[in-house]
Amino acid sequence: MRKINLNETAKKNLIIFSIFFGIVFGMTVLLVTFTLVSRNSWKNTLALEVQHVLDSYPDGTYTVSRNLTLNSSLSTSAVIYSLLKKDGRSNQKYYAILVRIPSILGPLPAVFIYSEKDGVSFAGYAIDNGKASACVERQLSSMVMKYWEDMIPKIIEKSQAN
Repeated sequence: MRKINLNETAKKNLIIFSIFFGIVFGMTVLLVTFTLVSRNSWKNTLALEVQHVLDSYPDGTYTVSRNLTLNSSLSTSAVIYSLLKKDGRSNQKYYAILVRIPSILGPLPAVFIYSEKDGVSFAGYAIDNGKASACVERQLSSMVMKYWEDMIPKIIEKSQAN
């Protein structure tokens, strides 16, 4: 058997590439770990933001209950919570969905309320737009709202199927 001898430049390149890929692998493991650890904190913070919007909603009788799983590509830009309505029927189900919708300022987090009986209603934005609030409300296309009013029952239905 012959022994393979690597010259010095090949050894040096092998060491450099090994270190580089070790760092890339280590950073990937670190990012995935932090993402998994922070997932619950992220959902709880979003629930607080949804509750803040619902508190300022004219029919502010809703309380955020639990997060519903959304297994679709929309899960990166939407989150669904079941709601409890004060003085409401116990058999009626209410949902809040926080979804990014396009606006003149870019994507904004909008909160919609859905029930099978009442349909979809816009509750407000989960962000303070400051001086641009009037501009956003005036420039928000009715077609965009109509699109989300049509899509939200389908999204809720898909989350319940899983």
